[in-house]
Amino acid sequence: MVSYKTFELPQNGNSGKSDITISDIESSKSSKNEQKIGHKGLSVLTAAVFITGEMAGSGVLALPKAIVDTGGSIGIVLLVVFCVNAGFGGHCLGNCWNILEERYPEYRTSLRNPYSTIAYKAVGKCGSMIVSVCIQITLFGAGTVYLLLSSQILQQLLRHYLPNISFCIWFLVIAVILILPMWLESPKDFWAVGVTATLTTVLSCILMFVQMLLDSEFKISHVKHKVHNFHDFFLAFGTLLFAFGGASTFPTIQNDMVNKRKFSISVVIAFTVILFLYLPVAIGGYLVYGEHVQTNVAVSLGHSPLSVLANMLMGIHLVFAFLIVINPVCQELEEAFDIPCTLDWKRCLLRTIIVFIMVFVGESIPAFGKILSLVGGSTITLLTFVFPPYFYMKLCSQKNANWPERHLPLYYKMYLWELIIIGIIGGSAATYNAVISIFGSGMARPCYWP
Repeated sequence: MVSYKTFELPQNGNSGKSDITISDIESSKSSKNEQKIGHKGLSVLTAAVFITGEMAGSGVLALPKAIVDTGGSIGIVLLVVFCVNAGFGGHCLGNCWNILEERYPEYRTSLRNPYSTIAYKAVGKCGSMIVSVCIQITLFGAGTVYLLLSSQILQQLLRHYLPNISFCIWFLVIAVILILPMWLESPKDFWAVGVTATLTTVLSCILMFVQMLLDSEFKISHVKHKVHNFHDFFLAFGTLLFAFGGASTFPTIQNDMVNKRKFSISVVIAFTVILFLYLPVAIGGYLVYGEHVQTNVAVSLGHSPLSVLANMLMGIHLVFAFLIVINPVCQELEEAFDIPCTLDWKRCLLRTIIVFIMVFVGESIPAFGKILSLVGGSTITLLTFVFPPYFYMKLCSQKNANWPERHLPLYYKMYLWELIIIGIIGGSAATYNAVISIFGSGMARPCYWP
C-alpha cells in the first residue's frame, strides 16, 4: 500500500508547505509517460493514410457496375452522399471515444477492442457483443472478397500464359500461399503496410482511369444503358455501402493517434482522397463500358501495359489488405480458445482452418459482387451508418454530476436519426436482395459442383 504524506517544498524561492502528495507525483509521472508513449503514435496525416489504405481498394473495382445498375446519375449522387454520411459516421465514432476518455481515465490508454467498448458504455453488454459479431462477420467477408478479387486479377494477368487454369484453382492457390504469412506477426503493427496499401491503390486507380480514357476512343457514343429493376438497384446499393465500410477499424486507428481529438481531421482528409479516387473510376467505367462493364472493372479494361500494371498494383493492395483485415478475426478466436500469442501449433492450426473455411465460402459462392453486397448491406451498414450516430446520441444523453453536460441541437438529432433510418431501410433491402441473388435462381454455380 502507498502511504500518503505531505512534503515541504520551496515556493518561488521561499520556504513553505505545499500540499503535494505522492499520488500527485505518480499522476505527473504517469502523464509524462503517456506523453512519451503518445509521441510514438500516429499523426493526423498518418492516420488519414491508414484510413485510406484500409477502405479504398476492393470497393472501387465494383463501383462502375454499381453505378450502371443504379441508373448512372442516381448512382453518382448516392456515391457522394454515402461518402459524406460515412465520413460523418467516422466523426461520430471519434467523438464517442473522446467522451469515453473524458469520463473514464482507464480508457486513456490503447485498447484492443475500442468499438466494442464504445458500444458497452453506450448501450450495455448486449450491444457490445452485437458490435463484436458484426466486426468479425465484416472482416471475414471482406477477407473472402479480397481472396476472390486477387484470384480474378491473377487469372486476368496470366490468362495468355496459363489459359487452362480456372479462377477456382487460382483462388485455392492464393489461399494456400497466404497461410504461412498468416502464422506470423500481424502486419498492422508496421506503418509501411498502411502506406503501401494506400500508394498501390492510388496508383492503380490513376492507371485504370488513364486506360479507360484510351478505351473511350469512338466508344462513348455507342455505349448502351438500360433501366434496371429494383433487385439490381439494391444489390448495387449494397456495393456502394461496402465501398465505405472501414468504420470497424476507425476506433482502433484513433486509439493509436498522438492526439486522438484530431481524428475527425484525419477522417475528412481520408474521405476526400477516397472520393477523388472513386469518382473518376466509377464515372469512367459507366461512360466507357456501359452495360458491358464487369462486376470487377479490371476485367473490362483493354489489354495494355497500363492495365497490367494497374492490376498488379491492385493485387498487391489486396494481399496486404487481406493480411490486415483477417488478423483481428484470428486474434478474437485465439482469445476465445485461450491460444497463446506465441507462434505454436495451436495458432497455426486455427489460422489454417480459418483460411480453409474462407476457401469453402469462396468456392461455394464464386461471385465476389454478391458477397460484397451482402456484407455491405448488413454488417457494414450497421457499423458505419447506424451504430455510430446512435451510440453518440446515447452517450450524450447520459448524465453524471462529474461529467460535462452535452446537448445536441434538434436539427443535429434529426440528421443523426435520418442516417439511422436510411441505413436500416436501405441496408435491409440490400441484404434481402443479396440473399435472394445468392440462393435464388441466379445462384452462381459452386466451383466444386460437377
